[in-house]
Amino acid sequence: MFYKYLMVNVDGKDVLYLYLNNREEYASEFIFHRNEREPIELYRKISHYVENMGIDFTGDMIYVVVNDVVVVSVDLSNYDKKNDRLVEIIGVEAGLSNKFIDLDRSSGIIERLKMDDYIFGVVSGEMPAVFHDEALKAQAVIARTYASKRLSKGLKIKDYNAVQIYRDKHYLKEIWGNHYDEYTKKIRKSIKDTENEVLMFDGDYIDAYYHLSSNGKTEDSSNVLKLAYPYLVSVSSFFETDHNSVSRRIVPNDYLSKLLQVEITKNTPVEILVKTIGHRVKYVKFGDKVFDGLILARRLGLNSNDFSISIEDSYTTFTTRGHGHGLGLSKYGAEGMAKAGYNYRQILEHYYPNTYLQKEVK
Repeated sequence: MFYKYLMVNVDGKDVLYLYLNNREEYASEFIFHRNEREPIELYRKISHYVENMGIDFTGDMIYVVVNDVVVVSVDLSNYDKKNDRLVEIIGVEAGLSNKFIDLDRSSGIIERLKMDDYIFGVVSGEMPAVFHDEALKAQAVIARTYASKRLSKGLKIKDYNAVQIYRDKHYLKEIWGNHYDEYTKKIRKSIKDTENEVLMFDGDYIDAYYHLSSNGKTEDSSNVLKLAYPYLVSVSSFFETDHNSVSRRIVPNDYLSKLLQVEITKNTPVEILVKTIGHRVKYVKFGDKVFDGLILARRLGLNSNDFSISIEDSYTTFTTRGHGHGLGLSKYGAEGMAKAGYNYRQILEHYYPNTYLQKEVK
């Protein structure tokens, strides 16, 4: 049935990959299994194969690979072998989106997922599950918009990039522990309640930028992307709930001198020359040299480019407010708005002005 298998350890747990050539008669059965009325038959076949081959597999997750693409993921914890029944099937409820994506995993495997399963992994990875339902719904719409735009342009969707993080069941079960079922149900509901909704501008998906927390204002796209997007403009973010948004970075003056190619001492004149509309540093001057505030913040690993500077005898302290580039939705700002009584539509309208929600056809 399968011509080879590969077992790898992921975060301390065994994961099994079963390889099937697409010329085999079984291949189409696995590829199109989601439309079958009896998916339990696939669990039976895989379970029997593992047992008959004597594979010493103690994990739950099994992936079926056809021509180097994962076409099926099977969670054996959903299969009650003794009574030959499925005890839990997540993500195949009636009414959920039937769109599929190929997710480029950091392991090198391409995993085929239902859109809603991908969104679940993103919302779970990007927002704390304890966040308000309306904030989670806003994140679900953004995640769906990001993926839909990538698909429309034929671009890869990865689980590892600076824009959007995806977390799988293994990771979530570890960090959620006994709350796994509770949080899963909560986030699935946020996806269901925003079913097929995407955020649009002028007939196209928006570039769905977002960040962790702001300094009280979001940033204008022209100050980060060098392009002006009508929906990525600076707006107030009064409801921030991130109490850790102020941070400090202490940098030795020797290191800073080498980085800037300017001798940094307690007597070195430093001046913030220009701030953006989002109250972030656009240009800062050390000695007689001028630096781009955003580039400097990135080189120093600062949480944001809203910073103040204090130079001492042997070190310089950078105090920052907010976390991230400041574009689009602030996750902690969205949480604050939700707690204040705003729904996800109002949250999205606030952080992405001039946009509109559209329900995609399944």
